[in-house]
Amino acid sequence: MNAQERMDFAVVGVESRIGGDRVLGSGFVIDGQRGLVLTAAHTVWGARSLKLATGLGVLHGRIVARAPCDDLAVLEVYPRIPGLAPLPTAPPGAANGQLLRSLGRRHTNPDAEAAALASIPVRATAKAPISSGGIPLPTTGIPLDSPLVPEISGGPVVDEAGRLVGMAQAMNAPRLDGPAVTVPWADIRLRLAQLQPGTRSVYVGWAQQYRCVGDQDAYAREMHPAYRLSDARFNVPVAPTRLPGTEGMDG
Repeated sequence: MNAQERMDFAVVGVESRIGGDRVLGSGFVIDGQRGLVLTAAHTVWGARSLKLATGLGVLHGRIVARAPCDDLAVLEVYPRIPGLAPLPTAPPGAANGQLLRSLGRRHTNPDAEAAALASIPVRATAKAPISSGGIPLPTTGIPLDSPLVPEISGGPVVDEAGRLVGMAQAMNAPRLDGPAVTVPWADIRLRLAQLQPGTRSVYVGWAQQYRCVGDQDAYAREMHPAYRLSDARFNVPVAPTRLPGTEGMDG
């Protein structure tokens, strides 16, 4: 499998409905066997429905873990079809001075359900970013020299060899470019290591993160006036969206 194919099977487009608004973001596969995808929490906080666009088609997804302070969310893909796989990881310090690429999926055709793979050249910079929303950008994030559109937020940042450096996070108003950082993969991996399978088919281990729920709620209310607190309850069912012909693969 070449680098382009790996990206196609790892990068995920995230479409949610929050307060009646269509919210677009990106994510990336962290465990192909379990069908787990990582994204930015603010792109799915309070989602009433959730679609995941992959290189294999548009699938059903649900939230199985959230870290509000770090703006992280883990999604589970249904059905668990073979082919999705994580990106190889870059060595520590790979972001320093390198030309990087922020990857995601964008809807270039408004009439098409599928989202095309997008690649935006970026570089790490020492300039501190200014958050334009209610959630501060992660303090461990490395500022990027280019603003990012909302659809790229939550997607992977890779080096020139296509290896995972971190996650792109941007806090910006809908449809506007905003300041962005890449959160190092080493930091994210430490956070993910805290998770363990819990009841109701979700993951537990991020309870201390829930001190920041108010920040996520405030951001959702600012961006989506029809947002309701009840929509952000954990494990709320979302409308199924499955790849045609795979309905029988759901367990």
